[in-house]
Amino acid sequence: MTTFKNKMNTVIFIIISTLLLCACGKSETAAPPPATPKEAAECILESIKKLDLETLNQYSDNYVQTYHNWLGVPTENEYRVFNELLQPRSKRSKRYQSAYKLDQKIMENLTWEITDVQTDNDTAVLDMVITNIDMAKVLEIYENKLLENMLESPGLGLAQLAADMAELAVGKDTLISIIEDMANDWDNGGLISIRVTASAYQDNGQWKIHLSQDLINAFSGNMYTDTDTDHLEEKAAELEYELEKKWENWLE
Repeated sequence: MTTFKNKMNTVIFIIISTLLLCACGKSETAAPPPATPKEAAECILESIKKLDLETLNQYSDNYVQTYHNWLGVPTENEYRVFNELLQPRSKRSKRYQSAYKLDQKIMENLTWEITDVQTDNDTAVLDMVITNIDMAKVLEIYENKLLENMLESPGLGLAQLAADMAELAVGKDTLISIIEDMANDWDNGGLISIRVTASAYQDNGQWKIHLSQDLINAFSGNMYTDTDTDHLEEKAAELEYELEKKWENWLE
C-alpha cells in the first residue's frame, strides 16, 4: 500500500507542479526598471503575486532555453516556473482557465519582507522571509481526500481515483476548496513563512533575480518539500490501512 500511495503522490506532484503555477498576466502600466537588487526582488515577487509573467521574465532568469526540431524550427521554450502556459496555447481552454483560477487563489496570500541586502559590484545576495499558503499541507489534505473517496466508492476505488485525477488536471475545484478552508483558519497553520537567501546579478546594466529552487519553493508555499505534518501523516496511514483491508475483502 505504501508503494501505491507513493505512486499516487508522484502523479499528484507532477500534475500540480506543471499546472499549479501556470498563469499569464501583463502589467496594466509600465513601471520604471528596478535600479537596485532590492527593487528587482520586490519587482519579481510583486509580478508573481499579480501573475504578471512578462515582468517576471524580464527581471529574472526564468527563461532556460528553446528547443528546435530537426529543421531548426523552434518548437518549445523552457522556463523554470510557469512553464506550461508560457507555451503558445489558447487562453480560452478549460485547462488554462482552471489553472489560472488556482494560481490566483494561491498567490493572493503571498507576502514577503526583505531583511538584508549585501551588494558586491555586479552581484548581490538578499535575505528575505516569504509567507504564503502552506501548499505542502494543502497537498497532504488533498491526498487524504483521495484515499477517503476511494474508501467510500464501490469496488477497489480505482475508478474514483481516475475521476479525481481527471478533475485535478482540468478542474481543480477540490484543491481550491481546501485552500479556501485553510484561508479561514490561519490560526491552525494555514500560512507558512520561509527564510530564504536569493541572489541577484547585473545583465547589461539591469539587475535581475536568480530563480533558485529554494526561492521557487518559498513563494510556492513550501510545495516542493518532503516534510509531512504529523497528524495528517497518521491519518494517511489509517486510511491506507482501511483501503488495504477493503481491497483484501473485495479480492477474496
